[in-house]
Amino acid sequence: MAAPRLSEQTRQRLVTLLGEDRPDAARLISRLRALRQLERVPACAETVRLLVNVSLPEPEAEKLLQDILEHREVLSRVLKRDPGIRVAALDYLHNVERLLTNPTVIEMSQFEETERSAVTDVLTGLYNRRYFHMAIRRELRRSRRYRPAFSLVMLDLDEFKRVNDEFGHTVGDQVLHRVGRLIRRAVREADIACRYGGEEFAVITPETDRLGAWAVAERIRRAVRDGFESRPTGGQRVRMTISGGIASFPDDGDDAATLVTRADETLYRAKREGRNRILMHPSERRRSTRYPASPFARVAVRRDPPDPALDAVPINLSREGALLETEGDFRTAEEVGLLLAQDGGPDDGDVIRAQVVRVEPSGAGDRRRVRIGVAFASPIEERALRETIVWRPATRAARGGRS
Repeated sequence: MAAPRLSEQTRQRLVTLLGEDRPDAARLISRLRALRQLERVPACAETVRLLVNVSLPEPEAEKLLQDILEHREVLSRVLKRDPGIRVAALDYLHNVERLLTNPTVIEMSQFEETERSAVTDVLTGLYNRRYFHMAIRRELRRSRRYRPAFSLVMLDLDEFKRVNDEFGHTVGDQVLHRVGRLIRRAVREADIACRYGGEEFAVITPETDRLGAWAVAERIRRAVRDGFESRPTGGQRVRMTISGGIASFPDDGDDAATLVTRADETLYRAKREGRNRILMHPSERRRSTRYPASPFARVAVRRDPPDPALDAVPINLSREGALLETEGDFRTAEEVGLLLAQDGGPDDGDVIRAQVVRVEPSGAGDRRRVRIGVAFASPIEERALRETIVWRPATRAARGGRS
């Protein structure tokens, strides 16, 4: 059976260990054994391969590493200085064991750059499509075994062909380079951002459900929109936006091809609905996409007069309903009116008629606070939903096929 392919993260850990050159012997072997058990990879064999380009089975590789580290101690006593693991390895394999007849010394930084270039897109600095396929297969294996959810975001620049036609391919390449930099800044450390091809990008968000992935993708969307509005690219004022679709494991698919297809379908829907937006693949249990609310958003809940309106914190919302946290003694089937926050505040807007369909404790330890699920009498516009509630900032300065 072929050995499991190393992830880029694991490979970088090994490169970092070897980059130290003078690691503590016991600590090095201990860390390699722990890595082997955690990642289920032949950590010692890969370390030997990276160190001296010799391929060995894992047990033999671990024994060879221990011999090299012991030889390093012998050289240290003779030379009265620590020669480091790389010099010890070359001397041991060339002069003692005679396994290397013509060894070549490679600068570790040069080696690390060569390793990185094999999985990196040169233009954007993101991982390339080859690495994407490796990473999503690895995430699927891990999620099937340990059961954490993860999500896939597919992104595509809006009307990118127009940029090439109007400004030329040189400016188009500068746009792609800049988008890659904006994406790298917007994603989290654990996220895996890739250039999928052309002007399309993919982000794998480990241990993240669809709502968490939506927050990451929305951060990318706003970074691209604001970044290109704020300053020119290649001396040209280029207006650029990005659209995205999200699919999650296991709800939307349990294999890589299905997840890519579902995320792609949702991306196409975002394009059809006007571009410059992020949509989630709808769960079979819900007819409308559910969005997380901004922590700064507020909703006013009106009951029968003369009761005053109650302040409520939205948890999540869709075109057809919402989950709110508020105070009060609500009953299922009760009719209420909702006021979504507008530019003038929560009292400045149309009343949305709704019916309470669920009442439950808030879980915050305060018996007066409850969570209520409400169904709107008629669906509201998705754009209004996003602009007024979903990403409303703390200040009043809120702004508001492919191609």
